[in-house]
Amino acid sequence: MHTLRISHPAISGRNAEATIHFYTRVLGMELVLRQPNLDYEPEEHLFFHVGNDNFIAYFVPRPGVDPASYPEAQGGSGHMDHVALDVSLADLPAWEQRLREGGVDYEGPVDRGYERSLYFKDPNNVTVELLAWITEPPAGMPQAAIIKRAQALREARGAAFIEDQDVRRAIAELSP
Repeated sequence: MHTLRISHPAISGRNAEATIHFYTRVLGMELVLRQPNLDYEPEEHLFFHVGNDNFIAYFVPRPGVDPASYPEAQGGSGHMDHVALDVSLADLPAWEQRLREGGVDYEGPVDRGYERSLYFKDPNNVTVELLAWITEPPAGMPQAAIIKRAQALREARGAAFIEDQDVRRAIAELSP
């Protein structure tokens, strides 16, 4: 049993449009997901593809929410919500056992639509997420392509969030 990769850091920001402009136009990343934050209604969740199936997530105020209610990042170190590590869905129960045996309090598995997640704090009080896709991406198929297609499918359904059905359909459509 082992971690697979860092999925994404999740960062809180104050301005959605400036953040999108910076990451897409200045840094050339692709915005592959934009939807409401599942945990906090006044925010939306942005997901930028960094490359090679690495991402940066941002939580920013939704339109109509006063950005002044969000603190500015501190010089030298900004605010990070959590670090997510990809794991296999089959290993998630073993991870729960490992956390229990290590005396680590955790939350989950939390239903994330197309993922299941465990959340806990590291010794520095940083939240860590162990993230498992329900339908794991096939070898050689980029997660960014799957998420981007699943995003389009969920929008076409008029749904608020990507579900596993969107991921399965995206994989089917992207498979040769």
